Amino acid sequence: MKKLLKNRKASPLLEEGLLLGIAAVAFSVVLSIVAGVLLGIKGYYSSFGSNMGNSLNDILKQIGDILYQIGKWLGIG
Repeated sequence: MKKLLKNRKASPLLEEGLLLGIAAVAFSVVLSIVAGVLLGIKGYYSSFGSNMGNSLNDILKQIGDILYQIGKWLGIG
């Protein structure tokens, strides 16, 4: 029985395997966090661009309406 307990040849292999498994899990967690952040940034900028385009169209429409009213007051339009 003592001879069986002192046989520790597989101990380093087991330790390396566990460390590799932990490293793989940590790497996948970091990779998923980075991917989530990048997707969030992409979504923010795409919605920012469409909102900016809509806001610009609204501003131009309001400027057009103001110019139309000024033209009506001056008797041009």
